[in-house]
Amino acid sequence: MKILFKLLVVAILGSTLLVTSCNKYEEGSNFSLLTAHARMVNTWTIESYTINNVSQPLNTTNVYKLDKEGKATLTVSLGVLQVSDYGTWALSSDKKQLILIDSAGTISNYEIVQLKNKDLKVRKTAANYVEVWTLTGI
Repeated sequence: MKILFKLLVVAILGSTLLVTSCNKYEEGSNFSLLTAHARMVNTWTIESYTINNVSQPLNTTNVYKLDKEGKATLTVSLGVLQVSDYGTWALSSDKKQLILIDSAGTISNYEIVQLKNKDLKVRKTAANYVEVWTLTGI
């Protein structure tokens, strides 16, 4: 009985170490029953935006809708004025990058920092700046 108990303790500790060390995203949770694609499908509102760790004003309401077929819609609202752009989205093969393609064919790659059911944080790094977008699912 003691041997069985010791084996059980070792198995639990081993699986705990394995699960906690396999974090795909910098600020992500260690485990999810949903795939990255399923978690990405949502209607997202921008909560905050920083450039080089400096918070930027959000003068508009920005809503991204990502559907399961890979279609993307961005709606920007300023008061009663509303403008929408349509495109596509995908995840990179390693599921660490969000790829957005707008209606003009412009491709934007974002590193996924956090991906949960209702929380998304992405980062875009350029030569002289770093943008971080924090979004909340509706």
